[in-house]
Amino acid sequence: MAQSPVPPPSQISRARQRFLGLTNNHPPPETQAQPPEIIELTMEVHRRLLAQLYAPGEFRSGPLFGSRNSGVRRITQASRGVPPGLISNDSGAFHLDARYVLGLSDILTDSDSEIDWVGHWLIAPHGHLGSVQEHLDWMRQAQTQALADEDIFLLTLGREEESVEYRAFILQGQRVTNVPVVFLPAQEK
Repeated sequence: MAQSPVPPPSQISRARQRFLGLTNNHPPPETQAQPPEIIELTMEVHRRLLAQLYAPGEFRSGPLFGSRNSGVRRITQASRGVPPGLISNDSGAFHLDARYVLGLSDILTDSDSEIDWVGHWLIAPHGHLGSVQEHLDWMRQAQTQALADEDIFLLTLGREEESVEYRAFILQGQRVTNVPVVFLPAQEK
């Protein structure tokens, strides 16, 4: 009698780990264990982030969802950290509504097991790009809130003169390191 193959253990999503205290009892697959070496943004994510950039106001931020494949993070979804229309009482840069992010993560990860919360985006007030020192400060704030580390990157965007610039960072030990950001061509329907 033939035995059915044992399916690989499923990973517990990052949102479930963060907000529910659940843990993975096994290491991630080798292709997911490497730190990010390049960030790929889909055109839909680019459009969503630009819409946030051109909205006036204070800090805006949220989770980035996508896949890990070796050192590549392909970002397919970007969301605010709070529900649409909700104004946060928190004036900090990295406000997250746990119920909202957990629900969004469940929807995205249940439909595609390769998708997870792999990064976090940040836009400074009035779309300001920010100085090198401000980026280092934001990265340390993100690290303090467990939103950036060796595996999870921080993506910033802002206006510099006539252009929009994206910057991505990870931690390597205690050192903040840049990660290149590229745009994927639009998918034809």
